[in-house]
Amino acid sequence: MHLKRTLTILAATILVVGCASSASPSPSSGPSAAPAASTPAASGSTAPAASAAATPLAADPAEAVIPNVESGAEIHFWTFYLSPTFDQYIKDTITRFEATYPGVKVDWEDHQATFQDDLKNAFAAGNAPDVINLSVSEGWVSDYAGKGLLLNLDDKVPQAVKDIYFPGLWKEQLVDGKNYQFPWYQGLSVELINKRLFEKAGLDPAAFPKTIDGIPALCQTLKDKASTVCDIRLTVNDLIAQMVYEGNVKPISADGKTFTFNSAEAVAWLQTYVDMVKAGTVDNTTLTTTDDRTGLLLFSAGQAPFYLTGPNLIRDVKSNNETLYNDLAVAMAPLGKSNVTGKGLMSISVKADTKFPNASMALAQFFTNPRSMVQFSQQVAIYPSSPKAFEDPFFSSPGTAIEDSARPLAKDIIATYADIVPTIPKKADVNEIVKKAVESALFNNVSAQDALNKAVQDANALLAG
Repeated sequence: MHLKRTLTILAATILVVGCASSASPSPSSGPSAAPAASTPAASGSTAPAASAAATPLAADPAEAVIPNVESGAEIHFWTFYLSPTFDQYIKDTITRFEATYPGVKVDWEDHQATFQDDLKNAFAAGNAPDVINLSVSEGWVSDYAGKGLLLNLDDKVPQAVKDIYFPGLWKEQLVDGKNYQFPWYQGLSVELINKRLFEKAGLDPAAFPKTIDGIPALCQTLKDKASTVCDIRLTVNDLIAQMVYEGNVKPISADGKTFTFNSAEAVAWLQTYVDMVKAGTVDNTTLTTTDDRTGLLLFSAGQAPFYLTGPNLIRDVKSNNETLYNDLAVAMAPLGKSNVTGKGLMSISVKADTKFPNASMALAQFFTNPRSMVQFSQQVAIYPSSPKAFEDPFFSSPGTAIEDSARPLAKDIIATYADIVPTIPKKADVNEIVKKAVESALFNNVSAQDALNKAVQDANALLAG
């Protein structure tokens, strides 16, 4: 039930396959022919199993859409959980980019489990990469942009280039009304279901709850009749977003001066999880872990009844447990009280103080343009952030693999994505306060109301400081 990847799917008929376990997925990591995201990067650990690398695309002058690229620029590019599975795709795309923008050189590095620590240390040392693959679903864009570390793109990117993307994706994760990311690959949120455990509990996967309100009763039945607990992970990196999507919580006053996430709606949201912990129906190790791959590994081992993630991570399940892969069902991800599908998955941002802003924007845009995205989608079950990309015949019919069955629905689903979370001042610090409050309610017998009251008090003190 976690809301970080709150990308709710439309049809419970989708065949298989967040980290959310009930309401939203948590993409944090790369597309994973094995992981997505968390994270394509669908969620956290190794990259997904991709299909054979496609033939490199020829350079096309029409892809050069960012003007005044600095001659002789050497830019550094970091991705999240894409190597080694997508090495050839990344390298081929860089080669095409360098041919399209002559005189620009790109140095690429892929970072995985230590990505956030590596990036924070690089910023502190003054040697952060110029172009950075960041998770929207995990709230990383707003975290770094809120600290003044990312380049404001709204007044630098031509309108014709902005119009390449779905409007809701270009405007996702705004900070003070400004955009700091080029939308990259998107995911669809679905519930992967272990049919054997459901059958043991006398449950029909096709009757999976349509809203998160049905998850507690489902987990109780699974515990009572199948002796298993639910594999749910809270969006620990962006708990306020989870409150908003799942609980329809208004986290801050209209003037942005007072936090309000101790409302009745917020208390009810937190109490749902508190009650599940007390009932022993959820895996406590997974619930608040910072490693969004923990839940996926638990499910892949056949030890959990369901798991909220993206279709691209089904390949990860297959590589770890082919028996389970052949015994999967897929259900629509439950919808939260906000009735909003959710926000996007991955993006590419530019460092605020890069020496080569135009070249850096050009690279970020190049990887996210329709041509590059279609080729990427042909290798792993991720989806473009541009309407034009969906004109490719590849998206007209579903593939033969279970993880590709949602392909024809993808455009209409992604067109609905929106970020409804307001700008949160000092977001990373506030999230840490909320995380401690949530854990005190879940595990230390502090009432949900008292925990959130204390969190609001401490968060308001940050604004006053």
